[in-house]
Amino acid sequence: MLRAEFDPLGSCIPLRRSNSSEEPKSPSSKSGETRGKAAGVMARLSAAISHRKLLVFFCINVANLGCHAVYSVLAAFFPQEAKAKGISDDGVGVIFASFAGVIFVCSPCAGRLMTKHGKVLVYLWGLLCVSASTICFAGASIVPSGWAFYNFCLIMRLLQGVGSALEETAAYAIIADVEPDRVSLFLGICEISTGVGYMIGPPLGGLLFSIGGFSLPFLVLGLMLLPTAALMYTYLPLDRIGTKDNESTVVKDVPLRALLRNPQIVVIGVTAMLANSDYAFLEPTLGDHSRESGLAETPDYIGVLFSVASISYTVSCPIIGILAQRERFGPRPMIVAGLLLQVLGFLLIGPTPLLRLKSLHTGQLMVSLIFFGVGESMSMTPVMDDMLHSCGDAADAAVNSLSSLMASSFSLGQMLGPLIGSGLTSRVGFPWACTVMAMMLLMHTACVMAVDVWSPRARMKGAGYTELSVMNAIVPSPESSDD
Repeated sequence: MLRAEFDPLGSCIPLRRSNSSEEPKSPSSKSGETRGKAAGVMARLSAAISHRKLLVFFCINVANLGCHAVYSVLAAFFPQEAKAKGISDDGVGVIFASFAGVIFVCSPCAGRLMTKHGKVLVYLWGLLCVSASTICFAGASIVPSGWAFYNFCLIMRLLQGVGSALEETAAYAIIADVEPDRVSLFLGICEISTGVGYMIGPPLGGLLFSIGGFSLPFLVLGLMLLPTAALMYTYLPLDRIGTKDNESTVVKDVPLRALLRNPQIVVIGVTAMLANSDYAFLEPTLGDHSRESGLAETPDYIGVLFSVASISYTVSCPIIGILAQRERFGPRPMIVAGLLLQVLGFLLIGPTPLLRLKSLHTGQLMVSLIFFGVGESMSMTPVMDDMLHSCGDAADAAVNSLSSLMASSFSLGQMLGPLIGSGLTSRVGFPWACTVMAMMLLMHTACVMAVDVWSPRARMKGAGYTELSVMNAIVPSPESSDD
């Protein structure tokens, strides 16, 4: 009789085989033969699982790159084309901002869908939705000018946001399932594809637009996601939900509203929102400030300044992921250090009037942007790992809801950052706006440390955390879970 258990990638691992019809063997020969067979099976199985995991992570990163390139590709050519079609600046801004707004709204729904239909199926739905809406976006060039063009583009942008919400939320949950002991590392690797997607979107869009016009950038990016979806469907089996085999062992997922009752999770969710709003804060403000102060007078130099921050963020993410797993560091100290480094970055980028510096040289500004990018990486990469530790024994059941919370926090920061940056700068000037943002980060850092004192967690010991405070408040009772 063959007994087996399943790994997160669907591999069947033999545990014990017995056959009563076989001739009895001596204990020594039988145990030696069993050990040899088991060693061979496990060696082949480990290699297969490793290769499959690598392929899954590769597909997730390619899809992540494509989805974030879809977000940023419009910057190169869409505003000019939209204005030629009779769309105002406000209309163009709404089309751009709607992407992050939809992710914020739809991410909690993605968590509930994963609970009902499984992570892999929701991930595939998201990829197909992004791909289909991006391909359809290519047809906007033949839509009549005016409201028809605006409504068509807005609908396609909203559908892109819905697909990205499903894809991003499910990707976090899949990574947490496949590599639960190295979440920070693999999320750090995924942040490389995020940064690269943001960076290559505008230049790739401009190049493709110059070659084939308005439609070509959308067709290329939309079609690029389809092979990734096919590979994921082939090599990552669908979750077994509600089947007879696992009906007795199924664990009720922790709902999002229950997570929001845990102060350790709430304070890190706010951290994720603030950390992702920081770079978005600079997007509408840094260029004008650099031009007015004579630090970067041409669009090329302004682009270099943004590249310094984004490259330092992208390069440092996997390093931060590795360090966050170490015993002497851990996710929470890494997050706090990252917030403080962002505070320093904002104070220097302004520069804040409190330092009584008239201005920074271009080289000094670039160093400040490096501090800023590394600090953003430190405060964002270990977020999922930290929240999983805060869940204690309920971590496995909370993965879907935590993924939704992460995606919502990131998108909310991406949406609020430009509004805060442009609003503060227009009223108090760029140096004081950076100062206010630095003070907000500093106060939130104090809140994180206060929550640690008020509701302490266990410290790292050996390969992980021990004696974690169990989230009794978030573990659903049998009566409540049936409601």
